[in-house]
Amino acid sequence: MRRIIGRSTGSLVLALAALSLGACKGGAGAGEQDVQNNVFRDGLPPSVRDGEKLAISDGSVDYSMALRSAAIKLTGNYPTYAEIKELRDAADKPTVYAARIDAYLARPEFSREMISFWRNTFRMGNQETVGVAPAMMEFAPTYAAMLVVQGKPITDLVTAKTGTCPTYTVATNTFSTTSCPNNTTVLSGVLSDQGVQQQFTSAMAFRRARWVQETFACSKFPAERGGTPTAIYPNYVAPWPWLSITGKDNDPAAKIDFHAKTGDICANCHATLNHLAPLFGKFNGMGLFVAGNAFQVTTPVPMEPTTTLNDWLPAGETTAWRYMKPAAADLPALGAAIAADPEFARCMSARVWNWAMSRGDIVNDGQTLTEGLANRLGTQLAADNFNMKVLIKNTFTDANFVRF
Repeated sequence: MRRIIGRSTGSLVLALAALSLGACKGGAGAGEQDVQNNVFRDGLPPSVRDGEKLAISDGSVDYSMALRSAAIKLTGNYPTYAEIKELRDAADKPTVYAARIDAYLARPEFSREMISFWRNTFRMGNQETVGVAPAMMEFAPTYAAMLVVQGKPITDLVTAKTGTCPTYTVATNTFSTTSCPNNTTVLSGVLSDQGVQQQFTSAMAFRRARWVQETFACSKFPAERGGTPTAIYPNYVAPWPWLSITGKDNDPAAKIDFHAKTGDICANCHATLNHLAPLFGKFNGMGLFVAGNAFQVTTPVPMEPTTTLNDWLPAGETTAWRYMKPAAADLPALGAAIAADPEFARCMSARVWNWAMSRGDIVNDGQTLTEGLANRLGTQLAADNFNMKVLIKNTFTDANFVRF
């Protein structure tokens, strides 16, 4: 259910309601899904189900409060008195409320709020202060916002070949495309964006790979589980074969032993990470792609030598998004694999849901959705041709959003 209403402090009753929902089995996401399915009262004893506590655990529809919250999030400001009065006096509140959401989505202010949303999601951009970062740091969040505002498939975020470096003019509410610094065969949405590659540069490109994982799959490493532990490696749970990454067990001269077995099992994370990171290894420290066979990142050992493919993977291994989902050594293949992964649709849906419901970050704050809710939202997003603007409309008119 929607909790933080706007920029003012909520009432005690709403705070108690939030605490009550947070204690429900499965957390806040489960509580929201229970309202959707209208089954959250079934397990309550009569003294609670029919008593005063029902006011806390049973949300009631309040379109006026929903309008306030939606206006702040979609336009950055409170609803006008005329909008409040129109809804208050309406005989058919759901229809009037839904029409107002449509109107908010059509406003210029929505474009600016979307840029801010993606700045926060990507953890980059000028943060609305001119001159604190190069212009290229704005391309990725501005491009993502443009896709949403224009109703284009959000899968373009990881697959598009052109137009991925737009600028936004506030006065005219227009997006204008410019040429991209990495306008080469590697261009694949924001995956090849210079600002992204520069901001998240690191040894062996691991930070870049982590950004991709957390941004588009909404989870931390280890990215994959489901392997079968063996007597030799009882704590190894990744599905990849143990020797599919470089380490002392298959290369005694390995610079870094990703097969280390003391303490945490490094391979649980690196089984996926090492297959993903080489795809970002040919971008230099300025975020520019350097064609050729040489990688542009270094290995964190004495003298910091330039990383080679064998530092990540043994001979014969190829890059991949996931186990049995190869990405044939280039970013377009990776983008296609990400876009086709149902986890991408669930992740994009969850980010919108948490934003609308005033919940914390899905990765850093662990504000995940229940499996049923995530699947419902992700499936619907895919059915709507990945139109995130439709997803936003559906979320702000969802039964959970208009209830307290």
